[in-house]
Amino acid sequence: MDQKTLNKVRVAGIVVNWIEELAPKMYPYVEFIKNEDESEGKYRIAELKGEGLEIHEIMQRKYLKWYDCVLEMLQEYYPEKVEEFTAAYENILPYVTLDHKPKLANSCKMQFEFFKYLTAQKTILSHLFARMSTMEITESEPEDNKIIDIESAPAEVPPEMKGAIFEQAIKPVLDEEIRKIMDILTHDERTTTEIEDLLGEMASCDPSDVETVNSGYESLKNLCKDNEFCKENIKKLEPIFNIISRL
Repeated sequence: MDQKTLNKVRVAGIVVNWIEELAPKMYPYVEFIKNEDESEGKYRIAELKGEGLEIHEIMQRKYLKWYDCVLEMLQEYYPEKVEEFTAAYENILPYVTLDHKPKLANSCKMQFEFFKYLTAQKTILSHLFARMSTMEITESEPEDNKIIDIESAPAEVPPEMKGAIFEQAIKPVLDEEIRKIMDILTHDERTTTEIEDLLGEMASCDPSDVETVNSGYESLKNLCKDNEFCKENIKKLEPIFNIISRL
C-alpha cells in the first residue's frame, strides 16, 4: 500500500465524520406533502429552501464523493466487500438525495434509516482498514504523493480530525486485535497483571483519545521487552500503530 492510498484512508475518515455532523442539521428542515394519489406513495418530500437546501447539497456532495473513494479502495483491496457496500449504498441513497416517498411523515425516522445504512458502510470501512493495516506502506511516486481531494480535505490533518479518523476507522480494528491478544495472554502464566490491566485500559479508553492509546502501546512494549511470549503476540499491533503514527 503506497502513501497515496494511506491518504485516501485519511480522507475517508475525515469525510464520514463531516457527513455524520451534517445529517442532524439537515433532517429537521425536511417537510412532507400528502399525495392525493397514494399510488405514488403516501407522502412526498417538500422542496428544501434556504439553509436546509444548502446543508443538503453539501451533505449529498460529500457523501457521493466519499462513497466513490471508499468503493475504489474496496475494489482494489477488499473486493469481497464490494457487493455489501454497494447494497448499503442503494438503501441509503434515497435518504441522501431525498428522492424518497415515505409512508410516514417523520424526518426522525428518515434520519434513523440514514444512520443505519451509513453505520453498515462504516463497519465495512473498518474491515477494509483492518486488511490494509497489515500491508507494508511504501512511498508513492512524487506526482502521486498527494491527498485525494474530497471537498478540499486538508493534507495536514488537524488534531480534532485525527481523533475522528481514529474513532471511525482505526479504533474498532484496534479493539478487536487487543481482544484477541488478551484472550491469548490471560491464559498464560507468563502474563503479569500489569500487562492485562494495560491492555484493558487501551481497549476501554475514549474512542477518540489517540494519545492515551499511543502512550499505552509504548508502556506495553516496555512491559513486554523481557517477556518473549508477550513481545511476540503484541507484534500484531505494529501495523495498526504504524498507520496511527502517520495520521
